[in-house]
Formats: sequence, C-alpha cells, structure tokens
Amino acid sequence: MSRFLRVFRPLPRALALAIRNSRLGGGSDLSAALVGYEGASSTGRRTAVYSLTSRRSITTGSWHGQKVTRKPLAELKQQEQEQEQDRKDHQSLSLNQNQVEVSPSDRHLVEFLTGEIIEERRVQLQLNAPLLVDDYVAIFRGSEVELVKTTPTERVNIFFNVSKSVPRRVDDTATPVRSVPKFEVLIKRGDALLSIYCHFSRTAFKDGKVVKPKPNQKWPDIFFIQEMSLYEHAWNECSYTIEASLIDDNLYCLIMEMLAEKGITNEFAVKVSDLATAHEHASYIDFLENLSKFAVGLPPPLGGDDGGTK
Repeated sequence: MSRFLRVFRPLPRALALAIRNSRLGGGSDLSAALVGYEGASSTGRRTAVYSLTSRRSITTGSWHGQKVTRKPLAELKQQEQEQEQDRKDHQSLSLNQNQVEVSPSDRHLVEFLTGEIIEERRVQLQLNAPLLVDDYVAIFRGSEVELVKTTPTERVNIFFNVSKSVPRRVDDTATPVRSVPKFEVLIKRGDALLSIYCHFSRTAFKDGKVVKPKPNQKWPDIFFIQEMSLYEHAWNECSYTIEASLIDDNLYCLIMEMLAEKGITNEFAVKVSDLATAHEHASYIDFLENLSKFAVGLPPPLGGDDGGTK
C-alpha cells in the first residue's frame, strides 16, 4: 500500500468511538485504541488524532441545535382571529373619534334642506342649460359662464356670473325666478380688445316672462350698454373706461348695431337670461346640498369647473 493511503487510511469504528468518548470523558480509552490501531503509520495515527480531537470549533447562532416546536393549527387560527378583531376595534375607535355629534339645530336644518332640495329638483326638470346659444359655445366655471365665438378675423367672448343675479322680489307671490346678470362682451382683434359692459332693463321681464311689444310696435331694447373700454393685451387700472351715458347718442346706436352684427340682439339676450336662470338654479341646489353636508360635519366639494350644472 502506498504511503499516501497508509497516512489517510480511515479509522476503524472502535477507534472512532474511543476518540469520541475521550472527548466527552477521560483519555484512557483513546490511548488503548491508538495502541491497538494497526495498519496505520505513526504519522497516520497522529493525523487521525489531530483531526478528531483538535478541530477548531464553529460558532453558530443561538437557535442552532435547539428544538423547534410548532404551534397547533387551532391555536394559530385563534391568534389570527384575535389580531383581526384588534384591527377592527382600532378602526372603529378611529371612526368614532372623527364623528361629530349633530346638534338639534343642525338636525332641523338638514330636515328642512332635504325637503327644499326635493322641491327645487322638481322645478329644475322644467329648466335646461344648453351648451350652445346660437353659434356661441357655453363654458361653465363655477358660477361664471363664458360664451365663445371665433371667426377668422376676431374672437367674441361674453362673460357673466349668476351669483346675486336674481332680483329681489317685491311681494310674497310665487313669481318665477329669472336671472338677469350683467354681462361683458369682449371683442378681440389682434392685440386690441374692446370691452362693452351691458345690463338688462328692469322692465324686460314681468312675472318671469319676456315683455313683448304690441302689434305694430317696435320691440324696445331689453339690455343696455353700461360702460366701454379699449385696451391692449389685458385691462388694468390705467385703461380708460367711459360711462355709456356720457357718449353721443349716435355713437351709442352704432355700438348697438355692431353688437347686433355679432348676433347679440334682444332675442339673444333672452336666451342668455334663460341660460343664466338654469345655471343659477343648479348652483342654488348645489349650495343647498353642500350646506346640508356642512351641517352634519361632512366636507362638501366646494368649487368645481361645472359649478354644479347638470
């Protein structure tokens, strides 16, 4: 047998047991086993003893060698149920903390608003806010409405706001509500802008309806020019503005004719009032609904591009 095989020859089972016992107890068995271990050289015996008795120990985690115990399935399910119940209790506590107690006055207010909203919804069925007024496109931004018409040479914008646009009633009769907002006609040509502020006549509508002329009579103007200004890019405090009552009557008539060429006539003004009335009513309903939410502590979605127009 070669020297290599003689040196690294495997130890007999008796010798291995003796070495293990010697590490646990005394070394008497080890000496006897080595003396009786024939077939290996002195170098082989020394190598075997070093490899089995003088090996460097390896440090492991504290869990190494410990017995792992598994919890029963029923206990695990019970633990999961307890955790789920704790989570629900925490959520319920958070909701209760966020809830606001409704006072009697707030409760009465909500009850009244609920009936008022129902009645206003019935009235709304008779109204309609169109997206087109003749050849003008309507754009809604909250309580503000913009009508736009564009031609190759100019752009015409009409702005009005339905807030505080309903005149105060002089009696308690059930007179239909009619919105008559002031409106601005803005004519843009290049960088120049001509601004014309207009307002409705107080006698234009009676009981919510248009006062039409008698046969063979001219229809009087239901809107008038209030003031005018001409500026570039944007209006500022330095832009000159003139009251319509101070300009020449002939100039006033020419401006009215120019508006008529843009489609802004008595008939158009009536359609603007109809549009404003429908949008004002929708905005009023949104106000009532937001007020009801406010009374019970819910944050209302204030603002918006459509202003509540349905």
